[in-house]
Amino acid sequence: MAALHESPIEMFNRILSWQFHILRMLGMDAFNGRFTINPLSISIIMMAGLFMVVSFYDVLVLFRDDLYSMSFVMATICFGFIGWARILGALAYRNKLPHLMQMTRDTYRRAMQDGPQSTILAWYTTIFWRGVMLYSVMFLFGAVFASLGPAVVFLYNGQKILPFGVYLPFVDPNSRTGYELNFLYQMSCILWTPPGLTATQNIYFSFILNICIQYDVLQIELADLDKLIRCTDVEQESAALREKLREIIVYHRRLEEYVTTIEQVYKMQALVEVLSLTFQIVLTLFVLRTVSNPVSLWLPGIFLIPLCTVQLLILCIPGTLIEVKASKLTETIYGIAWHDMHQQNKRIFQLLLHRSQHPPILTCARMATIDMKLFMNVMKKVYSIFMMLENM
Repeated sequence: MAALHESPIEMFNRILSWQFHILRMLGMDAFNGRFTINPLSISIIMMAGLFMVVSFYDVLVLFRDDLYSMSFVMATICFGFIGWARILGALAYRNKLPHLMQMTRDTYRRAMQDGPQSTILAWYTTIFWRGVMLYSVMFLFGAVFASLGPAVVFLYNGQKILPFGVYLPFVDPNSRTGYELNFLYQMSCILWTPPGLTATQNIYFSFILNICIQYDVLQIELADLDKLIRCTDVEQESAALREKLREIIVYHRRLEEYVTTIEQVYKMQALVEVLSLTFQIVLTLFVLRTVSNPVSLWLPGIFLIPLCTVQLLILCIPGTLIEVKASKLTETIYGIAWHDMHQQNKRIFQLLLHRSQHPPILTCARMATIDMKLFMNVMKKVYSIFMMLENM
């Protein structure tokens, strides 16, 4: 009930405070000041490095003659690549991430001073809160299910299933002690990996929703400008009209800078995640098609294909949402009676028209635009590969 009496910025800060708390516990909070290496972050980096070393050892040595186990490990390695992309992103952009978060909060502070804009903040912040809760519960529930499910199966019928396919070197996975050691190692990885991935993803959601907020605020500002133009004589344009036009130009440039900064920070991470998720789906389908008894893969990886598909969808939706917002903004700008302004103001407004026709977008390392078209193309490729395997 307390949340009902919170202002949008208070609710926003409260939601993010939990994400920052998780990252601080992992030593990876790069959003509230310049990120510096500390004992906690060193521990996480060492564990992430150990995970990759063990995984590649399994692929190249332990399971080099076992297609099923090798494929299972390779699917697991993809989560390691995603995790490492976010760790390296925090290190590489430790100067930009705090600035990006400051720009996000500045949007709230400016909009809180206006009634209609404050209403927009409240609506988007509620959406943000619900989205964070839904995503966190789904992601962490999947992690808990994948962790406890194999233990329940082992206690029920003695079948030795592990949450994912990585095995410790020089440990017999078929012995009871070896199974327990591998299970404990994998559980130790699950304790810190899903919370860290969930927190960083939720913070990314806050950036995307902030872009939408800025586009909607610009819509309000443009509507106010249109009213001023229609109520002002061309020969006697008021200072209020010129000031409103100046505010819109500044706000639009700030929005472009914000989206461009997000693109700079996340373009490589987006590429790694799209490739990793696609590879996981294809590899899982390949194993299910080629291995005669894939039940042992499906039980611990029961959520793998839908999880990767949903994660890819979540990655692509924001790009389409931003494209829609940018398109609506361009339509609104063209619908304003700008031709009734003074010639000097017309030239300024024409600059806004021109810039609105080339809005900044989110990409995968500038090789592909992140939107629903990318998602559909990936799904078509996956389906084509699956049908090719079926016909072999």
